[in-house]
Amino acid sequence: MSSCGGRGVFATQRIEANELVTIWGGPILSTAEVQELAREDPEFEPRTVSIHNGFHLGYSQVGGEVDDTVLINHSCDPNIGIKGQIVLLARRVILPDEEVCFDYDTTEVSPPPPHFHCQCGSAKCRGTINGSGWKNPRFLEENRGWLSWNVEDHVRRLRAESVQAQPCSSSDIVQIGN
Repeated sequence: MSSCGGRGVFATQRIEANELVTIWGGPILSTAEVQELAREDPEFEPRTVSIHNGFHLGYSQVGGEVDDTVLINHSCDPNIGIKGQIVLLARRVILPDEEVCFDYDTTEVSPPPPHFHCQCGSAKCRGTINGSGWKNPRFLEENRGWLSWNVEDHVRRLRAESVQAQPCSSSDIVQIGN
């Protein structure tokens, strides 16, 4: 039983830091497809992962069973993290029988409908998980190297737009040569 309540994923053996834990797979869905599936199955949407603006990675079902990776719970002090878009590595040593958790905000740039009240119990608990972690400089620093490509690209684009939008004065212009 997960400390967050309900089901979870637990290590069956020691996992070393930076060791591969899992690779996500599943169908690529547009936001419209996710919204349609969510109307049919209210549990579906929170189980997707944003991989690009307007696109999400869904979950796989084999023989009626949901892929175990769907059961990986959130923690504000995670022991696994994302590299790229689908690879999850251990952020530190994980001991046998320890629950495997990752920070959902490390893959999201907009509120996952619905946002949820975190129950991770960590001293670092942020309370509400709503897809806005990337807006917090402290969050970005604490998760440097553990943000999905989607989050990194989103932040990079916003910073570039901010720099382009900055007005400059004549004192900002440097003349080169005569």
